[in-house]
Amino acid sequence: MAIAYVLVAAILITVPFLLKSRLKPLHVLHIKRLTLPFICTIFIISLIIFSGTAVEAAKKGLNLWFNIVFPSLFPFFVASELLNGTGFIRAVGTLLEPVMRPLFNVPGCGSFAFAMGITSGYPVGAKITASMRQEKLLSKSEAGRLLAFTNNSGPLFIVGAVSVGMFKMPQAGILLLACHIAASITVGILFRSYGKNKHTERKTMRKLLQSSDTSGKTGHKISSGQPKFLWNLRRQFSYLAGRPKINLGTAFGEAIKHSIMTLLTIGGFIILFSVIINLLIETGIIQLLSSILSVILSPVGIGKDIIMALLSGFFEITTGTNMASIAKNAPLEHKLAAASMIMGWAGLSVHSQVLSIISGTDISIKPYFLGKFLQGVFAALYTIIGLKIAGHHLLKAEPALFQFFISIPHSQKWYKFFLTSCKYLILILSTFLFLLILLAIVSLIFTLARKTSNFVKKLF
Repeated sequence: MAIAYVLVAAILITVPFLLKSRLKPLHVLHIKRLTLPFICTIFIISLIIFSGTAVEAAKKGLNLWFNIVFPSLFPFFVASELLNGTGFIRAVGTLLEPVMRPLFNVPGCGSFAFAMGITSGYPVGAKITASMRQEKLLSKSEAGRLLAFTNNSGPLFIVGAVSVGMFKMPQAGILLLACHIAASITVGILFRSYGKNKHTERKTMRKLLQSSDTSGKTGHKISSGQPKFLWNLRRQFSYLAGRPKINLGTAFGEAIKHSIMTLLTIGGFIILFSVIINLLIETGIIQLLSSILSVILSPVGIGKDIIMALLSGFFEITTGTNMASIAKNAPLEHKLAAASMIMGWAGLSVHSQVLSIISGTDISIKPYFLGKFLQGVFAALYTIIGLKIAGHHLLKAEPALFQFFISIPHSQKWYKFFLTSCKYLILILSTFLFLLILLAIVSLIFTLARKTSNFVKKLF
């Protein structure tokens, strides 16, 4: 092992000089252009030196993707593709516009991305946000705001993998999940003023939607006594009724094709970063950085093992949370706070997936990075506050509805995760459908009452 370290150090020292000697004079040397080739060269050499570690890490990443990630996310990706194509999200947006606009300064359709994001996990929120931007349901600044807080970890990971699998404490999942969602909402409120020329962009988006909206030909006009959101809801139902019929087979085929392509990309990133983080641990780089940071952070009570977990979680969420759960000589409060921060930040592996998903849009990644950093900080803070207020009684209590609302697969078989994911999907879609039907009934009653009132006035 010592020989391997010497070889890596020698390569790090000699490669720059070899590059310098073979290239043109120094004044044309562009460091930025050499950065990526240099990193790739070091990575390939590390794969050769630590081939055993790389193979095992790749197998772990592949197993994680095939048995957990793919069956958990596939139903949500297919459903979001189908619903986005049918115009269902537009109706949902009208339903929750009065809630989303005042709180987060985004259209009501953002509620669908938020709900699906916290139900399914990374990176469904980013996928739906990118699809909405491509469908012109969001302006550029609105998409940036929405992306900053809707791409979240789901209950399958927070409760199933982290609380039950790593900490062996199912009750902690309620606290971690609540703090994760609360931190996401906090970031959304803080980012409500992000973006320049908001009013101009909103007018532009409204014109684009009106130009593509055939419901303007239906003749619905706002009544002076009718609430605006009810009028908008009727308008969207008229729009859905006026859309051309969609071939169900074609829609399913396109949804499945796009979903599988996205999941294959996600799988590639999971395997790659699984190898990277294990190589960083094997070479001692993580340990070296944690030793340096522990000198600075030890006065505030943060141990070396917690720092190692945070550094690992900076790159990859699963490895980081697992290291936080097994940190030695660290109080439970620090372990849970570190895991909460890592899940809020998500890791460079998830961020790479998001970059790939939004590459076909003009959504800026800067607010997303800042939002995820703040979400990690707020999640850790809320976890500490929750433990201080509720104490350890919260962790000892057994919630009555725990097994129903947050069902956890008792085995690692892929179909268990698939069925659980379908359950969450049905639950969230049923909720939206119930609210839509309820408001449609309210709109119908309001219209009938108004017509009856006008008829009575004409009689008398």
